Amino acid sequence: MKTLAFSIALLTGAAHAALEPGDTAPEFRATAALAGKTVDVQLKDTLAKGPVVVYFYPAAFTAGCNLQAHAFAENLPRFTAAGVTVIGVSGDAIERLREFSADPETCAGRLAVASDADGRIAKAFDIALTETPAGRKTTKGQDIRHARAERTSFVVGRDGRIVATLGGLAPEANVDAALAAVQALAPPPLRTGAIPGVVAAGTPVVMLGDGFKGTEGPLALPDGSFVFTETQDARITRIAPDGRLSTHLRDTNGANGLGLTAAGEIVAVQVNDTRVGTLGAKAATLASAWSGKAFGRPNDLVVARDGSVYFTDSGRNANQPTLAGEVAPPAVYRVRPGLLERLAVDITRPNGIQLSPDEKTLYVANTAGEHVLAYEVRADGSLGPRRDFAKLAGWRIDAPNGPSSGADGLAVDAQGRLYVASSAGIEVFDAAGQALGVIALPKPPQNLAFAGPDKKQLFIVGRGAAWRIDTLAQGYAGRAK
Repeated sequence: MKTLAFSIALLTGAAHAALEPGDTAPEFRATAALAGKTVDVQLKDTLAKGPVVVYFYPAAFTAGCNLQAHAFAENLPRFTAAGVTVIGVSGDAIERLREFSADPETCAGRLAVASDADGRIAKAFDIALTETPAGRKTTKGQDIRHARAERTSFVVGRDGRIVATLGGLAPEANVDAALAAVQALAPPPLRTGAIPGVVAAGTPVVMLGDGFKGTEGPLALPDGSFVFTETQDARITRIAPDGRLSTHLRDTNGANGLGLTAAGEIVAVQVNDTRVGTLGAKAATLASAWSGKAFGRPNDLVVARDGSVYFTDSGRNANQPTLAGEVAPPAVYRVRPGLLERLAVDITRPNGIQLSPDEKTLYVANTAGEHVLAYEVRADGSLGPRRDFAKLAGWRIDAPNGPSSGADGLAVDAQGRLYVASSAGIEVFDAAGQALGVIALPKPPQNLAFAGPDKKQLFIVGRGAAWRIDTLAQGYAGRAK
């Protein structure tokens, strides 16, 4: 590991006097800012949790430093997935860093940045400091009066020794090099067992990121990328084909499940001001109440080929504020322009929802039940009687919050197999409801979707994490989800 990291350091041209791989990182404690609040950071305490990237930058709210902070913040879940903490250090006063740490275009509330106003920490790492020319200002018009540190990142192993020294790079390239170095330290991925026709034995479960805020709503986009919601952060995050993370959309009103209309608009169930509707510049509400009663918690949706949106409302939960008026009971709905229909009210906690490839069957995950449910979809879009489709291995009578299977998101492949995120992992069933196997994951999953080249990758989100698995099966190509 250290040989690889040392090679990276040499290639990046770190020829200044900064500490080098193999050196012991100097201990430091500093006042820092995180999401607009003042916090303390200490290298020793942070290393107890895993490796640390300490990155020095010249000044907050300057062009290159804004780019670097934003790149670290957007891709912080990739560092977290490798068990790594990132700490930024500059000579800025803590007042300015509080603003910098919260700005959505820089640290975005995700990244801790420490104040090194006297240059003590930079000097301990042998970082060159230069005086700022008189009259130099930030991108916000603020004066810069402190000495500026040379842009350098150190990857510090859990043993306190430097693994990589990264200098002489452009801001975003510095982040990429730091990520490559920490990923070389990450433990090997979990590997799958075999499920014939679905996944080969030994396929790695690739961790794409961890530490997201409320992972839900996975969706393939036409450009080959993949998006999912961070419901608690009112954000949609995009994963590019090369794995890079970026914010696809902000201020999503707590978007949860996602779909794609024929016009390419993202439609979402939204849990803050509860509603179902499109997002973005032309955001429009499709439905927000039933018989004058607000939805409890719209949870998931699927967009049919005719444009109808089938969605679930699973009811209020403990994380939502109490509403003044009465809310609609849990149900399954269909909405079309000018028409909202309530299709089913016989499910305790309707959650994930999906259509079969021929759209003649509607599947609903009942989190509080032992089975995935199925309904015949009649020619007019109404539903036939409910039936138990498949028994879930995730079912537990003694679950912490009462009997539950943890059944959540659903996906289908081109062969009509159904994939269910449950407490057991990803449960796979054939079109007749026969169990084919379970894909185990490091954490219980919440939702999933096929995406990537030819839809032969399964993307999974849950409990703040995102994974990718290459599959033998191909996702159904007739819908985005």
